[in-house]
Amino acid sequence: MATLKTIRKRIVSTKNTQKITKAMKMVAAAKLRRAQTALVQARPHRELLKGILTRLVADAEAWDHPLIAKNDEPKKAEILILTSDRGLCGGFNSNLLRRVDHFVRHDGKIYQEIQLTTVGRKGRDYYRAKRLSALEVQSFKTEGLSFEQAQKIAADLVQRFMAKEFDVYYLAYNSFKSAIAQEPTLLPILPLEIAVPTEETPAPMVWEGEKSQLIEQVLARMLATLIYLAALESQASELGSRMSAMENATNNAKDMIASLTLQYNRARQASITKELMDIVNGAESLK
Repeated sequence: MATLKTIRKRIVSTKNTQKITKAMKMVAAAKLRRAQTALVQARPHRELLKGILTRLVADAEAWDHPLIAKNDEPKKAEILILTSDRGLCGGFNSNLLRRVDHFVRHDGKIYQEIQLTTVGRKGRDYYRAKRLSALEVQSFKTEGLSFEQAQKIAADLVQRFMAKEFDVYYLAYNSFKSAIAQEPTLLPILPLEIAVPTEETPAPMVWEGEKSQLIEQVLARMLATLIYLAALESQASELGSRMSAMENATNNAKDMIASLTLQYNRARQASITKELMDIVNGAESLK
């Protein structure tokens, strides 16, 4: 049975841990509010661009653009996996990495080669442990990623895509649903998937200049928007998952403190009872 000193030390240690997890939850909650606001403000821009592209590609010629045209026999795919640098965020990283592994083992069999690229130390460490030598690590971070940086990343991807370095490019990230729900998502962004115009689609817009140049600019902006939104989704999901994990850890610490306190009181009462018995037995022996 543990001594009173040992139990007391465990109670103090658990209380200190509870203070840390409670503070981390509050910090994550404050950051989550800002990240969620940025995400909500950015989502309408994606929907607007989708509508513009749907109307721009109303004629058949636009579908021949290399950023839209489908490859009937894609051979090489690349997946950019957005993970975190830090842990203590529940299943944020593990759920996403399992989703990517499942895709590689099953749906990814249609490709002859799949290149995995990660953002974040957790993804890098995961694939290093699996000894994948073909893995690359991106230098940018999802936290604080600006739209200008997303445009530079998109321009680099377009250049590599046009050079035939890959046939299909995927973004793997956690889509933010709520503070307690994040969905691992695998989104193909090159070639871009544009909705096929329907009869209900408004008539094509009137524009000035070459239509090909306009489509080129809108496609580039759409690609940058998808990368930027994926970074915002990943950041909000990480903070939401961390807040939920720290709340659970705080509650578990509270339950552990209550259990240890009860154990301490019982051990203390047993010690007092033993001392009383020793006194009574000593008094009896003097009679």
